Amino acid sequence: MTQSARRGQLRETGQPLFEAGLTALPPGSSCAVNVYTSNHDRLQSPDVGTLQGIALHMIDAVGVVHAAILRLQAILLPVRTLVLSGGH
Repeated sequence: MTQSARRGQLRETGQPLFEAGLTALPPGSSCAVNVYTSNHDRLQSPDVGTLQGIALHMIDAVGVVHAAILRLQAILLPVRTLVLSGGH
């Protein structure tokens, strides 16, 4: 590990979801990921009460918002790096 995690970050080693999924990634690269959860099956259960259902919907909504933020950061990364960095 050449870089230490900053506050609010978690360092994890994972496996690619698809075969050859990391072939275009340079060695030593780092990336941002989002962990998803789906409570759809639990929400369909008759055992889930109203408050628990609301809480599960809120958890899924936070995941959607985090995914949107992560995608926006990925779209803006080249602009921040090449245009707004201030370097030559």
